[in-house]
Amino acid sequence: MTKMTSRKRQFLGPCACMLLLAKMGCAGSLPTYTGGIYGDALSAHDGKLRWAVGVQNVQVSRSAPENPEATDGSRTIYRHHQMLASWGGRFWSFHSGGVQLCWSTNGLDWHPGVDSSDVIRGGASRMAFYVAPNGRFLVSQANAGRSGGPGERLVREILGPKSCGPETYNVKTNFAGPLPRTSPYYLSSTDPGFRAACEALLADPLFCQQWQEEDQDPNFYTISAGTLPGVREWKAFNWYRLADNRIVGAWKKHYMVVSTGTRWTRDSVPAPVEVTSFGFNPSAKVWGTRTEDGRYAFAGCTPGKPGGDLHRRWPLAVTTSRDGLTFDTPYLVVAGDMPPQRYENAAGDDKNSGPQYVRGICPGNGDPPGTDLWLTYSMNKEDIWVACVPTPIQSQVTDDVRDDFQSHAPGRFIQGWNTYSPQWAPVAIVAEGTNRFLRLEDRDACDYASVMRVFPASSLARLAFQVRVHQSDSAGVPLEIDVVSGDGSRAVAISLNPADGRITAWNGETRQNVQPYSITKWVSVEMAVDCSAQQYDLKVDGKLGLSDAAFLERASRVERIVFRTGVFRLRDFRRRPHVDGTWLTDRIPNADVLQPTSRFDLDNVTLESQASRKQ
Repeated sequence: MTKMTSRKRQFLGPCACMLLLAKMGCAGSLPTYTGGIYGDALSAHDGKLRWAVGVQNVQVSRSAPENPEATDGSRTIYRHHQMLASWGGRFWSFHSGGVQLCWSTNGLDWHPGVDSSDVIRGGASRMAFYVAPNGRFLVSQANAGRSGGPGERLVREILGPKSCGPETYNVKTNFAGPLPRTSPYYLSSTDPGFRAACEALLADPLFCQQWQEEDQDPNFYTISAGTLPGVREWKAFNWYRLADNRIVGAWKKHYMVVSTGTRWTRDSVPAPVEVTSFGFNPSAKVWGTRTEDGRYAFAGCTPGKPGGDLHRRWPLAVTTSRDGLTFDTPYLVVAGDMPPQRYENAAGDDKNSGPQYVRGICPGNGDPPGTDLWLTYSMNKEDIWVACVPTPIQSQVTDDVRDDFQSHAPGRFIQGWNTYSPQWAPVAIVAEGTNRFLRLEDRDACDYASVMRVFPASSLARLAFQVRVHQSDSAGVPLEIDVVSGDGSRAVAISLNPADGRITAWNGETRQNVQPYSITKWVSVEMAVDCSAQQYDLKVDGKLGLSDAAFLERASRVERIVFRTGVFRLRDFRRRPHVDGTWLTDRIPNADVLQPTSRFDLDNVTLESQASRKQ
């Protein structure tokens, strides 16, 4: 920002000073983070932060180059630049790299989709969807590089699943000129509704601002080359409106701005300013939005305090605000569990690890039913995920938990629970006769299914549940169960292992056999957890298996229980490329080979505070 001497200020009247300050951008009016707690990506995938309660994380697309028929048919090992919209009673997902257009009726069950090259040709793009005022639904890509060279902005109409308009059109030629081969201009379309949708898109400066990086037309974009000295590319733009209808804009590299009026025009938008207080990874994208509870949310990768390690792109976390400017709640994890990166880094791919490139549904791109915040992200630049975040966004619960799942509808949505549900390791509510329960399955050699329930933070707690194991063979994966603190310390860790049909538990640093269990039969498990004594008792089917067992890790209070079909990995930093300046050159053997199905059922979960461990 240009500085002004006090000598020059004295020649300006009050009105002129206010106008100049508005044009320069007033740092006091910009969004800022005052929540005080940042992630610690060096110690854990979730940064040792609390988790936002009840987030459903579901995998949309999985890369499987050696078994493409088991996913969406693509042999890619590289997926990113994902976008999300809601239109025609469906959610729509679009991503680059093995480009796929997918859809879902509920946001959690995703169809494999179609190769997007059959829909629209183009490369990586910062914009995908536009719902026009006349209801037409357009998909858009840049047929150009990302540095303002020759090219064109392409659009095509989506009519429904596997149904598109007859042709791809050019809606804007790049400032540097066209490519040797170009698409027909949209005005040549014989469909007046489609032409009207294109004209509405061209007239919307907020949506068009997303094109600046690939085009860099100095006369077309509100924020463009020359807005700030040395900045030519404005990457990954997103925006939301404040209560007074002013516009907050945000980009990569910590740039933010607040308009002085209600329009996205040069006379009402100052030059963006770097805002580092959020501590977001500056290259992993951010997403700000107004949520349906009347508050605001800002999400991004929060690896540590401002100025820390910029290579790590985890965890994906969110903070909230009452006014859209002061974000004063500590970060809460949206996605903090990540599998190892499975494949090598091809030349030029830059496959960073972590849940990154977060996007939501742009204002005007549809409003799905309910009040949840929907986000999408790329995991390790290999898989595409969505997260359904309940609002209001909360970190703790105040009531004891008693879940018998009878009020839950069968399907992937599990009210009140945090879920981590890959395509090959799904989590769902299942009906069996009149009973309903939670089921975890796993066929993925490199990932697992996981569910977590937050309960009132307590130094004394009674935790009880029923579990059923469906397999008994050496190929079966274990069901691991952890009772953890707010920072993820594992006070209690037990396991049901199909390989030997036994329940084991950690007693301090010693893993002990507790007792065998019967497959296909419900097993009752009860734990009495005492943080003041750093001990717990464990009962199985009413029989005391461990008494006064020592915690695995120290915890002053416990507040969540985790069930997962695999070993603990939140502190496993193997196969995390680029954190040390290197890239992976190999892939995990047999990463795409489907494993025998492991299946575990969970029911009648009670999580409550206690007055005494021995009561």
